[in-house]
Amino acid sequence: MYPLSSRQRDPMGLQRSPKHVCAHVLRIKGELDLDALKGALDDVVARQDALRSRVHYDESGMAGSLEVLPPMPVPLTVHDIPETPGRSRDEIAAELLHALNEESMDFLDTPSLRAALHRFDAQDAVLTLLSHHLYSDGWSVGVLRSEIAACYRARVTGVPHTLPTPVPFSEFAAWEHEFLQSEKAEESRRYWHDKLAGAAMSTMPADRPYDPEDQAARSAVRNFVIDPDTLAEITEGAARNRCSIWHVCLAAYMVLMEKLTGQTDLTLMTVNSGRPAKEFFDTIGFFANLVPVRLEFDDCETFRDVLLRARRASVEAQQHQLPTEQLLGMYPTLMNPPGDPMVLPTGFNYVSAPADNQDTDFTTSVEPVSLPEEEAASFRRGVIIWTFLVVPGGDFRCVIEYEPGSVDAETVDGWGSDFVALLREMTGRPAQKWDRGPSAPAALAARAKQ
Repeated sequence: MYPLSSRQRDPMGLQRSPKHVCAHVLRIKGELDLDALKGALDDVVARQDALRSRVHYDESGMAGSLEVLPPMPVPLTVHDIPETPGRSRDEIAAELLHALNEESMDFLDTPSLRAALHRFDAQDAVLTLLSHHLYSDGWSVGVLRSEIAACYRARVTGVPHTLPTPVPFSEFAAWEHEFLQSEKAEESRRYWHDKLAGAAMSTMPADRPYDPEDQAARSAVRNFVIDPDTLAEITEGAARNRCSIWHVCLAAYMVLMEKLTGQTDLTLMTVNSGRPAKEFFDTIGFFANLVPVRLEFDDCETFRDVLLRARRASVEAQQHQLPTEQLLGMYPTLMNPPGDPMVLPTGFNYVSAPADNQDTDFTTSVEPVSLPEEEAASFRRGVIIWTFLVVPGGDFRCVIEYEPGSVDAETVDGWGSDFVALLREMTGRPAQKWDRGPSAPAALAARAKQ
């Protein structure tokens, strides 16, 4: 038994939900050795202890232990897909991803990897992979693909793979405990003590009061797409100002929120799905961490000022990461509900592009399947989640997940179209002075009259 890391402590039970899963679907073209695929999946579980672990909680959800089980086989089911008139194979593959997103998995199931191969014919198939989010995250998906490919090639060719031996996920809690005793952690605590003083989580205005007791309407989603050529222009414009596309997204949100509410002091809860130390780069596990970013920009005059302020705030926040429970221990009210049913808390999430296929092909072609539009991903109600990602093909998606009982689709469409326009405007004309919106009281009064 091993102690739990801060990422696995879950007093609200949200992370333990059977809907808290990672779904990944691959389109595989070329001759496929089924025995080698089955063996490769088993090899990955043998290498990655998170996929054969179970978390045991006490009543508080803040203590317990991680049990690591011996290597075990991965359930792999095989299905033949009949030809269906009027439906292309690409459409069927997308439908399989949609269905996988709807599946559930108990966090006590082992191994925490479920696989199914759906075959169109001997040269074309779809592999679906599902794991519980408590033992996996966005970064883990790339590691999983690379390991399946390397282990498959090793079994087919008889040549051993050269994958580095991953540091066991079960050792992360000990690493984290040691880190929290370090001077770097103490420096981070001092930073957040100053940075979060007087902070409140960013909220967006609702069209109707939010009723937490009303669970009838599921979260809704609106997608806003930027084509590859336009994305290249925005990225180049950002780079000229020493910013990334993520910094531009933060800056555009800052300007949008100032126009909507008059606020120039925002605290966003963002998600970091990377690894806190290089030794865990090849480890599958749940390392995702909530990182607040406080954006104070009342003194900014031009778009470039706002961009650079967003970059500085983001870089500083990443450099001073602490486990979420540490931050909430310092500021226990930081993530409290806003208390006003006419506003909803906002979260920001950037999903990195899929791994380069040069390390993940194991037949003629292996490509991740994507949906025409992103679907609802959050199972936590009463929040507005902004997610940004690059999908296969190069399109950049801005995805806004919201409460349809409280916010109209037309309102979200306005946010999204304004946001996308700001991305282009801020990087195309960074020296332009940004026009201030109404003051917060005036903005709210204007909304009340609508």
